[in-house]
Amino acid sequence: MSSRVFGWIRWALAAAILGYSAWQLSTAWGSLQGADLVVRPGLVMAAGGLGALALVCLALVSAVGVRAAGLPPGGAPPRFWTRWLRVWFQGYFYRYIPGKLILVVERVRLGELLGVPRAASVMLVVWESLLLMAGAGLLGGGGLLFLPLRGDEPVSGAAVASLAGVSLCGSILLWPVLRVLAARLPSLAARLPGMVLNVAPAAQVGLVGGNALAWGLLGASFALFCTATCPPDVQPPGVAMLVTWFVASYVGGQLASVAPAGLGIREGMIVAGLAGQAPASVALAWALGHRMLLTSVELVLVGLATQISLPAVRPTGGASVPTVGPP
Repeated sequence: MSSRVFGWIRWALAAAILGYSAWQLSTAWGSLQGADLVVRPGLVMAAGGLGALALVCLALVSAVGVRAAGLPPGGAPPRFWTRWLRVWFQGYFYRYIPGKLILVVERVRLGELLGVPRAASVMLVVWESLLLMAGAGLLGGGGLLFLPLRGDEPVSGAAVASLAGVSLCGSILLWPVLRVLAARLPSLAARLPGMVLNVAPAAQVGLVGGNALAWGLLGASFALFCTATCPPDVQPPGVAMLVTWFVASYVGGQLASVAPAGLGIREGMIVAGLAGQAPASVALAWALGHRMLLTSVELVLVGLATQISLPAVRPTGGASVPTVGPP
């Protein structure tokens, strides 16, 4: 497939995602009309700022993971940290396509411009998904285990915490297993250079902590949004409760990844988790309203990230290359 045809496909998918996002925002806005939310603009803007900070934190944790894996080979190219924001956010934008195939394709395409081998980019996405799930499971599972809950919640703290442990073990074991596979199948290793990475377990635990911090910020954004829009006759749940269920709902959304970005699954889990703490209509309005806010923040950050220039061609041997703006 020619690069021009592939470029048109990417633009078509981007337009489809923007149209889909606009439709979802419109639908969510219609669902909010009868919820009697009281909007406090300053606090809503602060919630959006926390959400933006959380997403930037996730992107930077991804960049730290890339460097911990020794990528790109030969050292980081000029402006690596800011340029990786472009790689991460532009790939993240395509997560709305079910299966995340386009996300992987975009990460491979842009990562190669920074000197990251194609196979390594694919494995980075798999590895980051495990670390992300471990971070969310650590925070959400810990909250479910220690908060005073009803006992009939839609997901158990033990299950979420166990998933975090399995994800962390999977991320740590991923590279030794691939190393054994490459040793037994040298032809495969030769055809897929960069497939096997080497990251110390301690570094991976640190990356899980970084992801947990980012999810804590996202949960805090949700909690602040709930406070900012709480009806006068409703007592908002505690911050710990709101953060816990927001993060736990992410785990449920990831497990049901057939829905774009866990759409519908996360909202349902938040409503079920907050039952008895807030009326179902209000909890649903909070979940949908925060999704609207976070989607808007994401689109702004993606737009800003595409203004960061990337090398026009993959660097070779450390030679300087011309840079270009967004495609």
